[in-house]
Amino acid sequence: MNFDSFLGEKRWEILQIIARRPSSPIEIAEGLFTTVSYVSQQLKLLEALGIVYKTKTGSAEKGKPRNLYALTNELSYLTILTKDFSEKKLIYLTEYHKGVLAIWMVENSSLHDSLHRVYLELQNYQKEIDSIFLDKNSGKMIIFSSSKTLKSKVDTFIKTLENKVDYSIYLPSDISKEISENHIPLLGGERIKKGGENEI
Repeated sequence: MNFDSFLGEKRWEILQIIARRPSSPIEIAEGLFTTVSYVSQQLKLLEALGIVYKTKTGSAEKGKPRNLYALTNELSYLTILTKDFSEKKLIYLTEYHKGVLAIWMVENSSLHDSLHRVYLELQNYQKEIDSIFLDKNSGKMIIFSSSKTLKSKVDTFIKTLENKVDYSIYLPSDISKEISENHIPLLGGERIKKGGENEI
């Protein structure tokens, strides 16, 4: 399947809404200012291709959605163009893939290597870490942990890097105060709404 032509603007917008949370055709149509019949047609096509799936809510109340659509898999469609090779590839994402992609979203590409090295190092301390977020503008890591020894471990590792990584450690209870729309989940995190509610 040619994703370049298939993922037109409207289908992409539909998938973006579903990626944030499972949604009904009515909710999607309202968000895109289009008709329910158009959205339903696109959803049937996406479902037939295995990109989304449908679940029934069991609700029989008037005005309540009976069907919700969600992503079947998290995926990335890569377009690579270098002097050595060029390729387009669809990748079904693991947690590791999502972490690497989050790092690649940081504006300053000179930080990517150091951020990746820190990301791999922090895998060794997952039991001490609640979640990690990354500021895509500055590249700063925000780590949420109750561990009293984690900071010294991270400091020791960062000293070995050519390009230093800026980071802060907060208690898990501070997550809603410290995370904004600029932050991307790097490990064990979800996007946070203002007021402290997880966006699902």
